[in-house]
Amino acid sequence: MEPEVMAGWIGGLAGLGGAVVGAGGALLGGRLQHRQQAETARRERWEGFARAATEATLNELLKMQEEMTDWSTAFTGAGEQSQELYHMVLKRGRAARHATLLIPEATELRARLQAICAVMTDYQASSPRPGEFEVLSRFAWSYTAAQEGIEVLASFLRHEPLPPPTAPFINQESQRVAYRAQHPLPGS
Repeated sequence: MEPEVMAGWIGGLAGLGGAVVGAGGALLGGRLQHRQQAETARRERWEGFARAATEATLNELLKMQEEMTDWSTAFTGAGEQSQELYHMVLKRGRAARHATLLIPEATELRARLQAICAVMTDYQASSPRPGEFEVLSRFAWSYTAAQEGIEVLASFLRHEPLPPPTAPFINQESQRVAYRAQHPLPGS
């Protein structure tokens, strides 16, 4: 074979090899980019789910505090008013507890919120001060626990570390545990 022909073949094969390598690189790059985009989309969906569930929980706690404030403004000491408060706390507390179950990839947050909701709705563990209406003691109990939840959720939404439990909440939680040791709920 003549050197000019051989040089043509070598150049042609080198060009063909380069095209194959280039096409393979483009396909591999496209596949990796697609994978990365799919992972990013999945992560953004999870973050959207977490944000929506967290906001739903936060909204329930805020609505509860707003309704409780309205209730306390109209409080006259009548017995049926206390039932309105208990119904409100239980309804909003259950809704908040259920919304926490939907927060993905936030085990510590869910555990804290479950404890907060348990304290908030277990207002029977509160003990009124001398001369204080029992219902007002229970109001303060649930309102304080709801505030604890609001602060924890706000930190989570700001992507900050969860704050440690406050001293009043720690006191409420230990008071609730002691109360439930003496007065267990049915089925526990």
